[in-house]
Amino acid sequence: MISNKSSVPLTMPETSEKRALVVIAHADDLLFFCGATVFHLINDGWSVEVVRVTDDRWDSVNLSEEETLLRNKSEFDEAMGLLGISKIHEFDYPTDMLGDISEVELRKKVMEIIRLFKPYLVLSFDPDSYLNEDNEDHKLVARAVTESMWTSGFDKHPDSSSKLLPPHVPIERWYFGRSVARVTHQLEISPYREQLVNALACHRTMLQNIFTQFSIQANFMDFDLKALSDLLDKNPKEFVALLLQERTHDDLRIVKSAKLVSLINSFGVKK
Repeated sequence: MISNKSSVPLTMPETSEKRALVVIAHADDLLFFCGATVFHLINDGWSVEVVRVTDDRWDSVNLSEEETLLRNKSEFDEAMGLLGISKIHEFDYPTDMLGDISEVELRKKVMEIIRLFKPYLVLSFDPDSYLNEDNEDHKLVARAVTESMWTSGFDKHPDSSSKLLPPHVPIERWYFGRSVARVTHQLEISPYREQLVNALACHRTMLQNIFTQFSIQANFMDFDLKALSDLLDKNPKEFVALLLQERTHDDLRIVKSAKLVSLINSFGVKK
């Protein structure tokens, strides 16, 4: 049942150019925010490439920074393998420090991949969904990716390559977030829930970090979450299922080019 009256069920675009680029800040963002959508795309025959902007070097508990980097990278690769991701691009910026990075620099790196991969659609954080979004990395990625989808179509905007690449403009923008500005489309996650749980359970190091944040708050309130800790240790999938239990849909704000369709209908000749 659709929970947002202004939204419609997600349908796949009718195109032979089935390429989608997903740009996320952290390793677990894809599965938590748009995992069912990505499963749906891949099941429909789309080639999906993923950009992870940060290295998640601090997303662990009682591990060294070096060990955290290794584990989160290995677990991310494992999770993306279960999804069937075609290629992963790692930008390796320090996590939770994107405020120190030039937004233009990040935009150039995304533009290079857009021009090389030539995606039909790009999925990333909604730049207008700041309501309930408390992660500054998400906000900066949202702004940089949104602008890159525009500037990648100009032949003089520089990307990160040594030689300026030919321009490309994605046809559709699919935005996700903690609370998107206006939900236009939804996808039920129930057909993909088991796959989502299995893939998210790969993020063992990051899940432990998530639990620790809950534990810190609970301890402050004079509560002990040892039973939940034991559950996470024995069965990470059950812990993931608890995190997802209230999720029924992937919420998306999809921006399409209505003007393009109109112009093609009026003047287009199939090549």
